[in-house]
Amino acid sequence: MAWLEVLEAYAAASLNDAVHLLNRRFPEILWEGDPASDQVALTFDDGPHPRDTPALLEVLAKHSVPATFSWLGERVEAHPELVGAAARAGHQLMIHGYRHRSFLLEPQGSLRTMLDRTRDLLAHHSGRDPSSITYVRPPFGHFSASILRGLCAWGYQPVLCSIMPVHWMLPAEVSVRHAVAQIEGGSLVVLHESLAGSPVAKLTDAILTRLAGRGLTFVSLDTLRAGRDAAKTP
Repeated sequence: MAWLEVLEAYAAASLNDAVHLLNRRFPEILWEGDPASDQVALTFDDGPHPRDTPALLEVLAKHSVPATFSWLGERVEAHPELVGAAARAGHQLMIHGYRHRSFLLEPQGSLRTMLDRTRDLLAHHSGRDPSSITYVRPPFGHFSASILRGLCAWGYQPVLCSIMPVHWMLPAEVSVRHAVAQIEGGSLVVLHESLAGSPVAKLTDAILTRLAGRGLTFVSLDTLRAGRDAAKTP
């Protein structure tokens, strides 16, 4: 099978079945919302980025869709004006780390310092209370039991996802088609800024256009999590 066919097969395989199992094994991680709801959370990793972030803000405004930006502290330091722009547009902010390096390679003391630093940078440049910035998505999805314990003890909420199109490795139309086929109520979607391939704003515009009329409601991570927790309450 050619490499493109392998990538297409991977991208077309929904993570939902695996996520249902992982939810039971790692309930402290936010993997998805309530599958019985119409709620979907759209998130973006790896920014802020001077090419992608402004274009994404325009697309999200066009579709009246709230999103959550999962950003790196060193990129926040380089582009603080983009943090303010996202905050003024009403989008949620979360932490992707200070640098794009696996948390498995960071001593826990250093990891906490970097997370706190990134949180404070996001709070400062957005004008928001640091206590409102609690979600953390580990780069590459790497975590361990000790990292999860640390994140929770430090007041952070670990987040991963249920849908992640590998759009930086596939043709744009393939990425859009697979994303639209997989997104459903409860989905937690992650796309990426700053990567090669078709611009993420263009992909987002195409995905949102094709999802229009499906009866889905795009929400913040706070709302997605609240819906998940309510569904778990007897």
